[in-house]
Amino acid sequence: MDELKRDVPKSRQCYMYETGASEDDARKYIGFLIYETWKKMNEDGNANSPFSRTFIVIAMNLARMAQFSYQYGDGYGVQDRETKDRVMTLLIEPISLTCISV
Repeated sequence: MDELKRDVPKSRQCYMYETGASEDDARKYIGFLIYETWKKMNEDGNANSPFSRTFIVIAMNLARMAQFSYQYGDGYGVQDRETKDRVMTLLIEPISLTCISV
């Protein structure tokens, strides 16, 4: 597995290496883990917690932003600018108010 030697291994690559799974099976498994984690976070976010509601909302929003940012690659190892463009659109470029009809 030459990919593991070149840079920091991705979760999918680690799973393939550790279990011998195919790339498709590894992608499905990681997707399943992400789905289950979101389900648990949403359930726990509504449960009694020692943390303030504001803290929980901020933590959930950071997780959403991380998933949005890294959904199509890491933006560092992938040089197609997809992640950079997504971050620019999300955080930097203003929303045009002329597009919104009231």
